Order: sequence, then C-alpha cells, then structure tokens
Amino acid sequence: MYAEIVTLAVMIGCIPCIIHSWKKRGQWPTIAFFVGGFVFGIIRENIVALLPTMYSYPNHPLYIGAAPLMMGFGWSASIYASWCIAERILEAYVPSQKDGIWAVPLVTAIITGALSIVPEIPAGAPETLWWIWPPEAITVFYEMPAIVPFGWAGAAFLFILFFKYTFEREREPKKAAILFIVATLIVIILHLVYTLGVRSLIVMLLG
Repeated sequence: MYAEIVTLAVMIGCIPCIIHSWKKRGQWPTIAFFVGGFVFGIIRENIVALLPTMYSYPNHPLYIGAAPLMMGFGWSASIYASWCIAERILEAYVPSQKDGIWAVPLVTAIITGALSIVPEIPAGAPETLWWIWPPEAITVFYEMPAIVPFGWAGAAFLFILFFKYTFEREREPKKAAILFIVATLIVIILHLVYTLGVRSLIVMLLG
C-alpha cells in the first residue's frame, strides 16, 4: 500500500512543476525538461536493474520494463523543484550568477542532494521497501547508503547543465527540445559512470 501511495504522490506532485514551468519557461522548454526527465528516469532505472550491485524495486504497482513508473516523474519533479530554488537563491545572493551555466547546475545539485535524504531514509525500511540496496552498500544514516546524496546531486548537475547548454546554444525552441531529449541518453551514461566511480571511492574510503 505504501508503494501505491508514494507512486500517486509523485505523479500528482509533478503536475504543479509542469504548470509552473509552462507558465515561466514556455512550451518547448517544459516539454523538453519533463519528457527528458521521464526518459532519464525510465531508461536509467532499467539499466540499473541489470546491474547486480545496484538497487532493485520489488513492491511497485506500475512498471515500464523493470523501472517503476514513478521514476519517470520523480527524477524530473525533484530536479525541477531544486532548480527553481537554486535560481531564487542565486538571484537573492549572487545575482550575477542567477543564469550562470555552471552556478545554476551546481547549486541545483547541492539542493537535490539534500532533498534526497527525505525519501531515501524511509525507502529501505521494512515497512516500505520502495527500493532495496544490496547488503554490501555502505549505509550512513538508517538504511540510506552513502552514495545517495552524491548520486542525486550528480544527476541534477548533469541534467541542468545539458538543459541550459542546449537551450542557450540552440535558439529554435522546438529544435532545442528535440536535441535535449536525445542528449538525455548521454546524461544517463555519464551519470551511471559517475555513480559507479563515486561508489568505488566511498568503498575505498569507508569500506
């Protein structure tokens, strides 16, 4: 029952993000961001399911392949919300960097990493088990592995960096949207390599 609730909550929570983006950023940036986010979430998690040393998803009501449907919405909603907060923080404290190609992804990454703690702590609890990490995962807080905030932060950094670069380089919004959705596949590869690298470093330092 918990999985059904969190799936519904994530999907509903994505709606205000889409509405906000549509009003603030326009049609094609919104389509690019949330379609790209859905592609990132579903394809990435299907690849993760093939890696025995990563986590698995045992108790979800709806799947696309091996990936829970909510992952397609969860990644884009969490990154988008963090992005909006990052923009406001930079606008208030470092206005010269509020649109910075590096500053915005970096601050978004920090916020997303902090945000990850909220769902990841209950995710591995026996009552919920939204996803299960292997026994060898090095945990730092309840059932949350040390890699978690770094993994979330890395995804946000790459996603926003590619998004901003694509839309600043390509002035035709529709073409930029198509390019970004395709580029999401590159983001997936880079993020998986990054995640495995950081995890190896954590094992070396804390294992």
